[in-house]
Amino acid sequence: MNRADKFVAAAMLALCVLFPLHAIADSAAGVHEADEKQRKVRFDELTFLSGYVWGDLKRNDNLEIIPFSVRIGFDINKLMGIQGRNTLQLGIEPFVNTILNPEEGIETGLNVGLRYITPLTDSVSFFGEVSSGPAYFSIDTVEQGDYGFNFISQFGAGLQFKMTQNIVFNAGYRFRHMSNAGLSSPNSGINTNMFLTGVSFSY
Repeated sequence: MNRADKFVAAAMLALCVLFPLHAIADSAAGVHEADEKQRKVRFDELTFLSGYVWGDLKRNDNLEIIPFSVRIGFDINKLMGIQGRNTLQLGIEPFVNTILNPEEGIETGLNVGLRYITPLTDSVSFFGEVSSGPAYFSIDTVEQGDYGFNFISQFGAGLQFKMTQNIVFNAGYRFRHMSNAGLSSPNSGINTNMFLTGVSFSY
C-alpha cells in the first residue's frame, strides 16, 4: 500500500472504532438515567472475533483474508416487543482484515446488523445473523476495478457455548458479498466464505 492507502485505511478504522465506543458510552450513561426495566435498548455484549476468509477471483486468483473484528451487541427485545428466552440483538461491528492473496493489503469498515439468538440447552445457543456496511478494499481486482470503497453484505449462523456466567465462546459461518452498489464500473461483485471464532463478554 502507498502512503495515501494507509492514511485512508487508518481514518476509516478510527471512525469505525470511535462510533461504537461512543454508542457504548451513551448506553452506559443510560443506566444511571433510567431504570433497567424501562430501557428498550440495552448494551449487553462485547465480542472479539477472528478466523479465515476465502473465495475465488477471476484469472484463477484465490482471495484469502485473515479477519479481526470487535462486535458490540445491544439487546433490543423490549424495543421489538419480544418476550421469552430468545434474544434479538443489534450488532455494530468495526473490522480490520488482513488480505494475504492475491496480494497483501487491508480491508476495513463497519457492519451493522441483527442477530437472533435462541437457547438449545442451558449452555449452548444457536444464532442466525445478517448485516451490511461500508468497507475500504485496498487491492485492485478484475471484479471491482481499482481499490477503494465498497459495501459488504453478509449473512450467517453459528453456535455460542457458555463458558462462565459472563464469558461465551462463539463459532460460526458467514457468506459475504462485496460490491460497490453500482456506483462505479466494473461491479461484478466478490463472494467469499468466512469462518469465525471468538469470545464474548456479556453485561
